[in-house]
Amino acid sequence: MTKKKELNQSVRHIVTRITRVHFLYIAAYMLSIIVFDSWNLITHEAVLQRWTAAGALLIVNTVVWYLCRAKLQNENIYKVLLAVLLICDILFAAVNVYWQRGMASKSVMLFVVPVISAGLTKSRSLLLATTTISAAAYSIAAVRYFYENYGQGFRVELYGEVFFYSALLFVIAGFMMIHFRRAPE
Repeated sequence: MTKKKELNQSVRHIVTRITRVHFLYIAAYMLSIIVFDSWNLITHEAVLQRWTAAGALLIVNTVVWYLCRAKLQNENIYKVLLAVLLICDILFAAVNVYWQRGMASKSVMLFVVPVISAGLTKSRSLLLATTTISAAAYSIAAVRYFYENYGQGFRVELYGEVFFYSALLFVIAGFMMIHFRRAPE
């Protein structure tokens, strides 16, 4: 393998690329807040909560991006930075699900971001761990909202949604693992 190929496949380069896409992800999220607020579709409190969460994710992403650009000697640092970013992504998705009415939330899609980010490393254990934590965080957010605001749905609907979306995250992870296998040449 040439040195250039090794360089492009290093953890540092993968994490750097992930952070670049995260800048677009966060910008799109913030733009959606501006649009929803300008049409009075969300309350001022919701704007404040979402903007604060997006700002916090932007800060973490920027620090991770900067440290990746610094070309540190130890490759393990980049693995830790990626883990920090993935955990922040999962927390960001979970609070959005909670804020947007739990099982009725459209923010379940946000859990795909950390799952795909973990999959880009081609590490099965990282991908499965991220998917498991994402499914757990989703179920906690949905169940917690349901029981704190009891009467907004049926329990069978709650557990059906939690099972379906958690299973779907594992299906996405499974598709990503297919890509890990080398194709016959």
